[in-house]
Amino acid sequence: MPEYALALGTFDGLHLGHKAVLENIIKKGLTPIVLTFNTPPKSGENPNLIMSSNEKIERLKALGIRADIMDFEKVKDTSPEDFLSFIQKEYSPKIITTGYNFRFGKGAAGDAEMLGKFCKANGIKYVCTNAVLKDGKPVSSTRIRELISNGNVKKASEMLGGYFSFSGVVGHGDERGRTIGFPTVNVPYPNSLVTPKFGVYASITEYRGELLKSVTDIGIRPTFETDYVISETNIINFNNDIYGKKVRIYLVDFIRDETKFAGINDLQRAIAADKEIAVALLENINF
Repeated sequence: MPEYALALGTFDGLHLGHKAVLENIIKKGLTPIVLTFNTPPKSGENPNLIMSSNEKIERLKALGIRADIMDFEKVKDTSPEDFLSFIQKEYSPKIITTGYNFRFGKGAAGDAEMLGKFCKANGIKYVCTNAVLKDGKPVSSTRIRELISNGNVKKASEMLGGYFSFSGVVGHGDERGRTIGFPTVNVPYPNSLVTPKFGVYASITEYRGELLKSVTDIGIRPTFETDYVISETNIINFNNDIYGKKVRIYLVDFIRDETKFAGINDLQRAIAADKEIAVALLENINF
């Protein structure tokens, strides 16, 4: 019968604060498990995620941690006492760890103090992790979402410990980019994720394990408008046909706002300038 070390929380983005919590369950001679939610509490119909549940599961798996995902809508009205009883019955953990601001149960009525008392009464080691600070403030998923929404993906990456990214299957666009000398990889932007500020980014595109320098435009393409958010990525010095293939796009730095151009010539000049800026920004990145 395995013995468990349990980390509790939403863990959206697996940022530096989350990683500090996870250190308390790794290499403890126990089976590490993250008990987490599919969406952040209070997210409503728009989850605004930094990371999809599937990516979170895969990232945790790479760390040797099992992820057990709970449907937040189904457990949100569970009392704190019943939630703790469930944990004890389901896992009988030897260790429980959380962040300093972890809340649980209906109305977020349970807190670290209540959890600590429960653990003491049941012979469980409880580790409450202090905040990880960046610029004098705690690293949090909320701060990271705000940065991404404002286009500051570079600062967001410092708190994430890696670049904000999304993935999708390459689809057919109108192939206009190819006709003007800048073929693009078109991926609909996932509607469950936080939407970056519309504009052009220096990016890295991962395809079949290879990391390729690129430029990504996210928005509704005002010059040739769409009614949904799309990402169009020009992979530098790459002309392979990858329609129907899955790619992951990492946003490294913001270049400029999305702009409506008067015509094709202005668009070509802007894309050429974007490409030069991206090459310079990507020259010395650590990935």
